[in-house]
Amino acid sequence: MNTFQTRSAKIISGIVKKVSRNLEVVVGGPHPSALKLDIFNYFPDVDIVVYGEGEETFLDIVDGKNLANINGICYENNINPPRPPITDFAYIPLTNLDLVGGAAGIKRFTGASPKGPFPSMFIMASRGCFGHCTFCNTPVFWGSKIRTRKPEALIREIEWLSTKYGIKEIFFQDDTFNANKAWAETVLNLIVKKKLNKDIKYKLCFRANKALVTPDLLSLAKKANVWLIFYGVENGNPDMLKKIKKGIAVEDIERAFRLTRKAGIKTTASFMIGNQGETEDTVRESISLAKRIKPYGLGFSIAVPFPETELRRHAIENGNLLIDDYELYGPDKVLLRTESLTGEDIKKLHHSTLLIRLLLPSCFNFILRPKALYSYLSLVFQKYAKRSLCYNKNRVSDE
Repeated sequence: MNTFQTRSAKIISGIVKKVSRNLEVVVGGPHPSALKLDIFNYFPDVDIVVYGEGEETFLDIVDGKNLANINGICYENNINPPRPPITDFAYIPLTNLDLVGGAAGIKRFTGASPKGPFPSMFIMASRGCFGHCTFCNTPVFWGSKIRTRKPEALIREIEWLSTKYGIKEIFFQDDTFNANKAWAETVLNLIVKKKLNKDIKYKLCFRANKALVTPDLLSLAKKANVWLIFYGVENGNPDMLKKIKKGIAVEDIERAFRLTRKAGIKTTASFMIGNQGETEDTVRESISLAKRIKPYGLGFSIAVPFPETELRRHAIENGNLLIDDYELYGPDKVLLRTESLTGEDIKKLHHSTLLIRLLLPSCFNFILRPKALYSYLSLVFQKYAKRSLCYNKNRVSDE
């Protein structure tokens, strides 16, 4: 479970216990890994917390081993020692996609946006991130050291997805595919060598650091049939990039988008609004940068104070945390304020970015997709409905 799944996980665990109090409920994932024993304060029907990677740990629980001897879990009032991170992923089998209906079932998965050829599937090729971004909870769960899977194993998985399930697009959903440039080049070269660039397109996540984004790597990515690269930009203000410890400069970002576009690969840019130190001026600088880098896909998300992140600690210390109840958390909720912006200010600024996305020429094809249009129209409708409700309430009050 992640933080946004708090409410549904609580409901489901309650349903399990209604069936039988003897059924053990185990939770794992980023959110429990951060909260550990605190999970039991929120989830009265949970018996065991798996923190960190769960493949080996969960098998120990299922095999009935003594809980006191299982590393990487919390139970009752105990926190057992952590389990060392997995370094050899070879023992983890390929996912049995037949359990979700095989090729027919996979077609119910719409794929990550922006979408390319269909059907689409994702692959995790590595775990961990060397970054220290104040808002990110990846180090809490995966760790700060990047561990990569063997390129040959990835190729076997791609071939399996293609031949058995007819997959046409694969999204490498790693935090940073180009963190280990030599490894990334090996994977891409193997895709070309095995001719897996003929009928399959790919999406990657890159960091914009100058040392990691090179014309040669982008040229190879294009050859491997990579059609889109996602960049976490976050902010267009140099000081804000330093405050959130992004580890890149505005010049790096502009260069990365320029080179990627020159290589013939589309880009997606992700920005955030509401990190600590944010002002109206820094949001305007983000909007200005978005216009300059001309991405195909563009998103402005609201900063979320995930547990055990520096962002959350800073917000609590400075009295800027607006909502503490994880059951109320969601990607559309304003959960923080800054020294300069109220929660309402952040909401208005977030809504203002909608117009920017609609008017940016490079985004036209992206926003004309049915799913995107539905999202934008829903937002406009919600805003109109809210105003209409307020008007009617005031009218009744006046009468």
